[in-house]
Amino acid sequence: MENGNGITKAELNAALTEMRTLMVDELTGKIQATKGSLMEEMRQIETNLLTEFHRYGKGQQLRLHSLETRDAGLTERLAVIEERLLHLETRRPPSV
Repeated sequence: MENGNGITKAELNAALTEMRTLMVDELTGKIQATKGSLMEEMRQIETNLLTEFHRYGKGQQLRLHSLETRDAGLTERLAVIEERLLHLETRRPPSV
């Protein structure tokens, strides 16, 4: 059955089906290309974050080491003071 343009309904449906297939294929290709691009960008972001976390961790480790070193010196000095104080406290008063 023709619609007045010399095209049958079956031919029109076939043309529409082919057009849909071409559009879907084109959209699928664009989606895949976009997906690949996004994946690459996400990998780069992940790399940048890991690099910065590592740098931050190194700085914090150095700071912690510095504090521990100073703390060890203070602990040693405090032990000497406590020992001297204990010696003074346990010393017997002079006999009269």
